[in-house]
Amino acid sequence: FESVHAMAADLPEGFTRAGEDGGAADQQAAMEEQLETIMSSILTPEAKDRLARVSLVRKEKAQALKMELVKQAQSGQLRERVTEEKLIEMLEETGKKTSTRVSIQRRKYFDDEDEDEDDSDLM
Repeated sequence: FESVHAMAADLPEGFTRAGEDGGAADQQAAMEEQLETIMSSILTPEAKDRLARVSLVRKEKAQALKMELVKQAQSGQLRERVTEEKLIEMLEETGKKTSTRVSIQRRKYFDDEDEDEDDSDLM
């Protein structure tokens, strides 16, 4: 037991030996690899590149689109590989659904009518 503990001390911080606490990371990596395989099979190379660029800027949006594509592929809704144009359409549709709206309301501190021209009360 002490030799294993001593060997673990030789590792740089943040590193673990194979089989130590790596199960979740391995499972996550396997899921991502499987997702990439599915994306390669349902997207044209141009569409895959476009999705990769989108994920650099909008990771959540790209992930949601990937999940939608997988769902459509599993349900048989995709008859052919998704082209870049079709992917752009899908991105625009999801953009409409999840668009955020910013509303700016300006507050009036003084009304023109209430403002008096006489500054004698300031002295």
